[in-house]
Amino acid sequence: MVKKDPKLLVTSTVDISNGGHYYRRIVNNTTGNIKVKEVIEPAIGVRTISLTPTKLEYSDGHTKFTTTAGPSGNVTIKAPVGNTTTKAPVGYDTTMAEEKPLRIAIGCDDAGISYKKAIRADLEKDPRVASVTDVGVAENSDKTAYPHIAVDAAQLVASGDADRAILICGTGLGVAISANKVPGIRAVTAHDSFSVERAVLSNDAQVLCMGERVIGVELARRLAKEYVGYRFDPNSASAKKVQAIMDHETKNFDRK
Repeated sequence: MVKKDPKLLVTSTVDISNGGHYYRRIVNNTTGNIKVKEVIEPAIGVRTISLTPTKLEYSDGHTKFTTTAGPSGNVTIKAPVGNTTTKAPVGYDTTMAEEKPLRIAIGCDDAGISYKKAIRADLEKDPRVASVTDVGVAENSDKTAYPHIAVDAAQLVASGDADRAILICGTGLGVAISANKVPGIRAVTAHDSFSVERAVLSNDAQVLCMGERVIGVELARRLAKEYVGYRFDPNSASAKKVQAIMDHETKNFDRK
C-alpha cells in the first residue's frame, strides 16, 4: 500500500551523458522551477524520468517502465522483461532550488502588443515573479520606436530596479540590439527552449527578446515561463566567459 503525500514533489528529469560530461535538467511541474546541473560523468546515454503523485515513468537506452498508483494505493509496475536499469551518479544533488522571485520588466513596440499582453498576464500569476513593470507600448496606436522601449527596460535591469526583462518586437532582433547598447546588459533573441536555457546558464542573459512575427504565441508564452525558471551559477565554468564579455565591454566603452 502506498500513501498519497500531498507534499509529494512533482518533477520531470532528463539526464544526458556523452562520455565525459553529465547533464541533468529537473523541472518542478508544480512551481515551474527549473534546475540544471552539469558534472563529469563517464557514461553515455539519455535517461528521462517523470513523476506525478500517481505515476512515475522512467526510460533510458535499455529500460522503460511505468509505475501507477491506483485509487486503493496499490502500485502496478509495467516493464519489458530482460532489461536493466542504470543509476544516477552517487551523491548527485536532485533537490529543487527555491529561488527568490524575480522582478521582471516587459516591453514591446506596436508589432508585439498581443504577445506582450499574453506574457504579462502569465507573469503576473507566476509565483516565481515578484513584480512586472510594463514599459510600453500599451496600444497599437502608440508608434514609439522599439529602441526607446528596449533601452527603458534594459536600464531598469542595469540600475538594479529589475532582475530580468522580456522584450517583444516583430523579429526580436531590433529590441535585442537596442537593449545591448545599455552597459552591463546581455540581451539575446531566442525562439527555442535550448537557446533560452543556455542564454541564462551559459551567458547570464538578463534580457530575453522574441519576435511576434517569428513564433506562435503559445511557444512565446512557454519560453517566457522557462526563462524565469533558470538561474545563472556564478561558480560555473561559464562565469569566467561572462566576465570576459564584460571586460571587453568595459574596454570598448572606455575608449575615446
